[in-house]
Amino acid sequence: MEFIDHLIYTTNTESVRVNRSYPSIRSDFAAIVVPPPLGLPGMNSTPPVPPTPLPPIPYTNSYALEVQETFVFYEDPIVIDKAIQKHWSDITNGPINFPVDASNTIQVFNRDDAPPYHIIYAYLIENTRIAQIIERLIYLYQHDETLGVASPDVVMHQNAMQWIMNTENLFYKTLSNTSYRNITSNVRPNAESARRNAYFRMFGIDLAFENTNNLDSGIAPYFKAKASNKDFIPLFEQFLGELWQAYINAQNTSGANSTDYQRIIDLATKIREMMLSRRGSAGNLTLNNYRFMNLSREEYASVGFVSWLYFIIAYNSPLVNFLGCQGNTASERLVNIGKKVGIEAHSKAQALFDMAPSAATLLRNIEFGSFELTAPDTWIRTVIESQTTNGGPAASPAQRAALIDILTVINNWEKATGHKIKNRESNVVGTVRIAQLSRNGNGVGVN
Repeated sequence: MEFIDHLIYTTNTESVRVNRSYPSIRSDFAAIVVPPPLGLPGMNSTPPVPPTPLPPIPYTNSYALEVQETFVFYEDPIVIDKAIQKHWSDITNGPINFPVDASNTIQVFNRDDAPPYHIIYAYLIENTRIAQIIERLIYLYQHDETLGVASPDVVMHQNAMQWIMNTENLFYKTLSNTSYRNITSNVRPNAESARRNAYFRMFGIDLAFENTNNLDSGIAPYFKAKASNKDFIPLFEQFLGELWQAYINAQNTSGANSTDYQRIIDLATKIREMMLSRRGSAGNLTLNNYRFMNLSREEYASVGFVSWLYFIIAYNSPLVNFLGCQGNTASERLVNIGKKVGIEAHSKAQALFDMAPSAATLLRNIEFGSFELTAPDTWIRTVIESQTTNGGPAASPAQRAALIDILTVINNWEKATGHKIKNRESNVVGTVRIAQLSRNGNGVGVN
């Protein structure tokens, strides 16, 4: 389930917590509509307009686009902001009840579950330059009419303008000191700099570009921490290479087999320990005390931010149509908007978009310790052999999905970076980094 779907659920659901009563989130001033739009509660009134029941959905699915649009284009961003706050509390103070069908629920966000998001998702999405392009779009729309003027009589224009207003109010302003997603202050005045600091600490690399939107002071500086995982990229690429070797050897019936499951486990252990050292934790990453771990709020704030931005270019949305930037893929739409506002999107944006969800799941599994499980069967072997014809150990649906995630990351990592994961003989040697974008938007470099 996506970030925005979770916000919709927690906005509309009474008593989302197990054995606790919490009201749905309502607006103090938004116009009353009877019945209220699908997916949103009504205004606080006497008597209050009750929330419209949301359609039942399975845990792995998403709400219909109509419901999602009603939420992101809602005229009161305070409701959305409260939902972001409440969702953090749902995660860190769970479990919560979640519907699997019209009459049954399951508990999610248990203390021994892995956190639902990973900061690698935000890092990969932000590398497309989506945050800078949208920031420039808002800046131009609010200062000039070069992007056009939204007509108050056209619903599509109304929604486009409302999304711009909501985005500025939610993500491009100084947040309350009590906000769970506040990663800025007088000490950390720039949100992008705070995210860059978190990315550098976790992955030892910068974004593939510099800040071009800070129109007053040029490039936004950020503090490069001495404690950073500078070995993450070479270790991660070795890890992906070993997984690929295991995958192509899974159906071998004769000849040499270079699969080394113990090396895969060892590399996963090193990556897990590296990640958890930045979080100030040990063992496996779970929701137990997650809210007290280093970089947890930066992770949540960053993933929520880029998830919101990605939604609006994931389809030919009202904003995309208003700008005349339609496309067949998210990357085409981002490129078109970038041209409109004068910032070039990353040339490998689609590979970054395609890889981000799977990379997040992959790293969550690494930090959770899944790759190190050896009983009753070696977990990663079961994953690798889950789609072979050799009759390996019976795989669960999650393990079969894990193989798809692994292959998605390998394929798109090669596209996005140019580094050879599948051909080990031509692997890049040295310290690998994602380089600054060139004028044509490419960005891979090696020291």
